[in-house]
Amino acid sequence: MRMSNAKALLGYGVFMLASSSEAHQIWYEQPPGQPLALYYGEYDKNMLEVTPGGMDRFQQLKGWSIGNNSKPLNLTLQRQAFAVAHQAASDDSLLAQDPHYPIFDLHEADKALKTYWTPATRWVGDLRARTPDLTLDIVPTGIVDANSAQFQVYYSQKPLADQDVMLETGSGEVFTGRTDATGKVSFELPWQGTYVVAVEYKDRTPGERVNPQGKSEPYDLKSFSSTLSFYRAQGKPSLPRAPSQLPASEVARLKKQA
Repeated sequence: MRMSNAKALLGYGVFMLASSSEAHQIWYEQPPGQPLALYYGEYDKNMLEVTPGGMDRFQQLKGWSIGNNSKPLNLTLQRQAFAVAHQAASDDSLLAQDPHYPIFDLHEADKALKTYWTPATRWVGDLRARTPDLTLDIVPTGIVDANSAQFQVYYSQKPLADQDVMLETGSGEVFTGRTDATGKVSFELPWQGTYVVAVEYKDRTPGERVNPQGKSEPYDLKSFSSTLSFYRAQGKPSLPRAPSQLPASEVARLKKQA
């Protein structure tokens, strides 16, 4: 395991994908004393998509609570986040995903691949063991101490071995790891604050889906992006948040107005 600055990781192309959409992720965040919110962007860079803009691309984004009989969550679109009107217990898991994000072109070598991307996320109130629910899911195993924790990655309810995983902090530092034969990976948790564990997986089997308007859409590959977010009160004081960055769509809009 190694730790490096997020920008350096991007320079080497570690984990991040060619498409700007796929470099993105969704995650829940609820620091103490603040309301629960669902964000879209890149957590380690403090880059949040906005509306009008990237936040409007979602077709059927839904959130739900495992601890309350899978009750749907009310997601209210705001400028930089979806506000979530929910009081989660420490043993709860909150999930969200959009199974109908618009198909886009992912450029690999000299090919443009029609990509069916599913962004998903899970929030947990503590690091007790959980079972997988999402197609691509990251869950705590319950093995945790004051300085580290273990996680397990699943794809289609089966442990996903030999898979790159990242743990991101709000200060812009990124830990990288790889799952073992049972899909497990451990990370140190040195600071207080919110952590986001992120993983992506591609299924290169082509197919067809039906969009919300009832139209058939072919795709070349299915891509999944999933995160697990949680807050840690233990550890050293949190490092300063990374400088805020504007999303590309917002930069383009501001240029048009200039």
